[in-house]
Amino acid sequence: MILHDLLRFAFQNLRRAKLRNTLTIIGVGVATAALVSMLAYGSGLQKTFTDEFSDLELFNTVRISPTSNEFASFVNFSNRVFKNEKKKEANLVALTPEVLEKVKTISAQVAPDAIVYPEVIFPCRLSLDTLDTPVLAEALPASMGKTAGYNQIRYGSFFESDSSNEVVVSEILLNRIGVKNPQDALGKTITLTTIALDFKKIMTLSTTFGVGGGMPIAERKYQFRIGGIMDKEIQKLSSGLRLIMPIATAEGLERLNFMSTIDLLRRTEQRDGYQAIVVRVSNPKEAEVVKGALQKIKLNVTSFADEFEEFKRLFILFDMALAVIGTIALVVATLGITNTMIMSIMERYREIGIMKAVGANDGDVRRMILVESAVIGFFGGVLGLLLGKLGTMGVNALANYYVQKQAGTELAFFYFPSWLVISAIVFSILISMLAGLYPASRAARIEPVEALKYQ
Repeated sequence: MILHDLLRFAFQNLRRAKLRNTLTIIGVGVATAALVSMLAYGSGLQKTFTDEFSDLELFNTVRISPTSNEFASFVNFSNRVFKNEKKKEANLVALTPEVLEKVKTISAQVAPDAIVYPEVIFPCRLSLDTLDTPVLAEALPASMGKTAGYNQIRYGSFFESDSSNEVVVSEILLNRIGVKNPQDALGKTITLTTIALDFKKIMTLSTTFGVGGGMPIAERKYQFRIGGIMDKEIQKLSSGLRLIMPIATAEGLERLNFMSTIDLLRRTEQRDGYQAIVVRVSNPKEAEVVKGALQKIKLNVTSFADEFEEFKRLFILFDMALAVIGTIALVVATLGITNTMIMSIMERYREIGIMKAVGANDGDVRRMILVESAVIGFFGGVLGLLLGKLGTMGVNALANYYVQKQAGTELAFFYFPSWLVISAIVFSILISMLAGLYPASRAARIEPVEALKYQ
């Protein structure tokens, strides 16, 4: 029998027991919906991170850190240090102003348009009128205002001087602190409160042997003008938590750069120098060339493309875990297909015997049952995609209701790439055919003489 005949028989036989086959298809559809929804969630997270990297052009960026294993320690869960085990050499390099100048010279030789600057990020509190919120202040050179991710200023403009008194914030940040119309904040004065060491308290503690007096820190307040407001459609993950200020202005502020106890422990190894040095070039190829040139002078260089590959490995593990859970649901649903096909064979026992008596061989019968299983899997896969899409749209809408209230923007928590749509249907068909192997083999073993006697 050719494929056309097999499909015709399949549809005719499925119409005989409409309720039973419909319920089986729904079971496969629900299981497929669970599988694709979980994979779509993993794809959505990965796409969100990828878009953030693309918005900031981080694939064109190289980062120099004081130690060689700084980033790996966060993503490599097997990187443990046991008692009495010798610690791996971290190649500690103090990132002093001299090193910064050397990096600028080498980068200019490889990529004339390279932007090199020290990484300066510190926690502070932003106050606008009666509203305030904790933020991370990031110091950037004015030349960054011409690069992607920073040139999409919706209101105002990026600061033009490294020593300007203007800062750039995002619509997301303003919405998060309660500003309903971000444009109204343009030109307003904000107050940034930083934490600095209080030497008077330190002296007091030293004379009282640390008894009383509280922590030896004090607040420092600085006023700035909002000169630019970034569009809320870019940098959705990070822009709601940080503001951007001129790098020379930031260097004049009294502040503590420790953002966590982990950062504090890392800084005990490097007592002098910058947190990191960042090199921004025009394209990923230049980034790799700059990376190679800086590695030759024994600096700890990592491209953000390398870091993104580490994130992709984590996403693959996450997707595999989600896929296993969804596959279990689909495998359970295939038991319903097996039951449905066995019931169908029992009802058509005599009919199959007649088919074999008039010339159908075992292979024809086996293919007929497998095609029927595949048709059930196809319709179940299509139904699962529709249910998964509708269900994730509902979940995404509920999640974004909260995100919209908090940040004034929306995130795509679920993403259905073309490979996921095609793979879901193909996988559903294959699993259904696998479930039909036993019924097909059983049908192929039917003896015509016995079948003709069957009532």
